[in-house]
Amino acid sequence: MINYKVKHRPGITLIEVLLFVVLMGMMVVTIMPLLFNSTESRQRQDAIALVEQNGAQIIQSITQAVRSAERVISPAQGGTGYILSLQTSSGATNPTIIALYSGSIVMVQGRARRTLSSERVGITHFAVDNTSASDTRQSVAITLGLRRIIRLHQPLVYTGNFDVVVNLYPDDVVTGDSCGCLAPFCDSASGTYVWQVCNDGLCVPYSDFECLYED
Repeated sequence: MINYKVKHRPGITLIEVLLFVVLMGMMVVTIMPLLFNSTESRQRQDAIALVEQNGAQIIQSITQAVRSAERVISPAQGGTGYILSLQTSSGATNPTIIALYSGSIVMVQGRARRTLSSERVGITHFAVDNTSASDTRQSVAITLGLRRIIRLHQPLVYTGNFDVVVNLYPDDVVTGDSCGCLAPFCDSASGTYVWQVCNDGLCVPYSDFECLYED
């Protein structure tokens, strides 16, 4: 008679499986909040950087436009408005208009238009004070607010406020508009802001921006 010896291979018992599952569950519970906090912190830092950088870029663009202008058209001296209009010596950039439009800060220079603010940020407010001491000593104060919403399980909002006072560079000789075009104004009939651009000796009308944004 031949005797066969059965060899028992070591296996995993049900208790060991349960212990493994419990340990893995504890590890997940411990690690997940750390990972979530790290992701949330990174997104918060990205939002802060985006708002601060875009705000600084907008202020820089507005500052350059104001300093190179010949005079402030609107708002009037001592007044406050939501559209900044500037007269420049160059026909290609005259007039220069900066305003809040459809949730973005836009700059119009003659016939060209570009958006200064990023699509990833929202504009909370934009206002202009004409702080000029006289016609020869002109300046404006700009107030700008940007906001970025971080959409997590609990949305976080970061808001940045930017304020600057800009003086126009003195200009002994004011060129103005060679065509004699009308200065930008709010057309109450159409409810839009209207301006004219000198093109081949002719004043070509343009309109944009609701008058709601102009005091």
